[in-house]
Formats: sequence, C-alpha cells, structure tokens
Amino acid sequence: MLAVRHDARGGVNAVAAVRRESADSLYSAMNRVMRAVKDFESLSDVDCDALVRFMRIRRYESGAVIFERGKPGDSMLMVVQGAISVVMPGPRHRNIEVARVGVGEVVGEMSCIDPAPHCATIMAALRTTAYEFGRRDLVRMQELAPDLAATLVATIMRGVTMRLERVEKRIERELAGHLAARIPELREGDGPPEPNTPKPAGTASEPGVAGTWDALLARLRGRA
Repeated sequence: MLAVRHDARGGVNAVAAVRRESADSLYSAMNRVMRAVKDFESLSDVDCDALVRFMRIRRYESGAVIFERGKPGDSMLMVVQGAISVVMPGPRHRNIEVARVGVGEVVGEMSCIDPAPHCATIMAALRTTAYEFGRRDLVRMQELAPDLAATLVATIMRGVTMRLERVEKRIERELAGHLAARIPELREGDGPPEPNTPKPAGTASEPGVAGTWDALLARLRGRA
C-alpha cells in the first residue's frame, strides 16, 4: 500500500514524491543486478540506470512456458532469480533440455532487434524472476534515448557474435576429435591401388578417402 504524507497543500506533491522515491529505490536495485550481468558489463553505470527504466519485472512459477517454439517472439529476458530451461522436442514427444540460463544470464536478446519465431521452447526451470526488454521498448528508447539504443544494440550484437564464435570453436574441436578417431578405420577401408589398371591420359590422380579426411582434419587443426 502506498504511504501518504500530508502537507499544508493537501499532500498531492507529497504523494507524488513517495511514488518517485519508491520507483527510484526499485530502479536502483535493478541497476545493481544489471551490473552483474556479463553481457552488459561494458555498459556504464549511467547506461544501466537508464536501461532498467525501460524494463519490466516478470515472475514465473516453476514449469511455466515463457516462449513457445515456433511462436513469434520480440523480447529478451535477463534472469535475476531462479533459472530458465531451453528445451527442444525429443523422441516419444518428450522435451529435451539443451541449455539452462541462470542468474545473470540473458536469453532471447536477438528477438528485440529482429523479431522472429522462437527456435526452442523456453520454460521456467524454477520459480523465476526476470527483467524483460522488448522490441517496443527498443523503439521507444530509440526515440527518447537514441545514443543508449545504439549502445545497447551494439552490445547485444557483440555478445551474440562472441557466443557464436565459442560454439563454432567447440564444433571444430569435436569434429576434429571425431575425425582423428576414425582416420585409421578410413585408411584401412581405402585399400591399395589396383596395379594393372591404367589411368586414362590427362586424368589427375585422386587423393582417396583417407587423403581427403587427412586434408579436412589438417584444415580444422589449422595446418592447411
């Protein structure tokens, strides 16, 4: 309940002051949380203070579906309490958790820049509190604080790029390990060349299966 302070002029200004004080206290708490979010660590204190004023607080019970796969999305969430589960359809109509977003992490950040259908379902793994920032908030920010909007978009794009680079490196490592494990098997299956089979004139010699895999593995390891 809002506390009302009376003054000689009927308390109207005092009520507004209490409301401002309550809002400022909330924004200050949100700002402190924002400073711990790795994706936004490059933002200044002034930028964070302005950003939280465009956000809304969302609360979800455990198991609640936040974003549904295939449905349009236009907002990002920053987890401040609890955890969010990213799930994909699995065999026998069962969901498989492919990632978990914890406190201080962000999900759906590209949606507020380029709205599109979600590629996965997002659920509350626990009772969760998050700050939401949507496409409409970004449009309003571009009108009221264009410099902040440009900084935020650049920060989001930088974070997405770094995340994609980490995924690409992980895929390369896993693929290189898989190929290295299979090269002996592939070499055995390549077999020796047939000695009495002449090649047509002008035909280039082929490297064979093992040679192809060796070249691919070398490229992945940066030797070619």
